[in-house]
Amino acid sequence: MEKFKAVIVDAKVCKISDLFHKKPPGLRFNETDAFVVSARTEDGRDAKATFYFSLKADGTFDEDPLGPSIVKARRHKLAAFLRYYGLTDDVNSFKLKEKANQMPGRSVEAILANGEATIYIPYWRDNE
Repeated sequence: MEKFKAVIVDAKVCKISDLFHKKPPGLRFNETDAFVVSARTEDGRDAKATFYFSLKADGTFDEDPLGPSIVKARRHKLAAFLRYYGLTDDVNSFKLKEKANQMPGRSVEAILANGEATIYIPYWRDNE
């Protein structure tokens, strides 16, 4: 898997209802928000990553929620992204919505998946 450099051009937290008319199958009732990161590679390709979670009232999210393992896996994926790119060491106190506007301009890595560029996210256990 070849990784190449990319730069974040946009990062935002939004409601899932703003992204989809109807909640996609597989998302649980406790997944109400999405963190969408867009980046551009050096050769001009657009790369994107979307993370689903539930934003708490204080602007943070719970990395280890109650519920099915798929929900936990999606949260761990977001936490892995934040740790891998040096955005935070303490995910539980990271105010994602406040910090999203500081992410454009940060370097990330991209990979090709099915012919499209996507932001590289390490397997979450690699960060433990």
